[in-house]
Amino acid sequence: MVVDSYAEDSPFAHLFGQPARTKILAAFVSERGRDLNVSYVADLAGVARSTVYDHLGDLQDLGVIEHTRDVGGSPMYQLNEDSKIAEELVRLEGVTLNRLFEMDEE
Repeated sequence: MVVDSYAEDSPFAHLFGQPARTKILAAFVSERGRDLNVSYVADLAGVARSTVYDHLGDLQDLGVIEHTRDVGGSPMYQLNEDSKIAEELVRLEGVTLNRLFEMDEE
């Protein structure tokens, strides 16, 4: 009998999912406060537009990103500044970046 590992269904797996989702999250964190269309997110993340579309619903359901408006029929999204998860992602990015700088200095 095969038992699913904890990590398979962990909160981190739901949030970060596949490596593409991590890149998409990084794109939204890097451009926080700005409306982004799917093409721009795909370019920033280095993934296909279809991949961004694959993850948008889950990220919206988690409250990490939000649909802000439509421009010329194109939906725009941004990091949800009211989300505790988004707040922690921004904090985690800063802490990780500081550690990487420290490691470079060692």
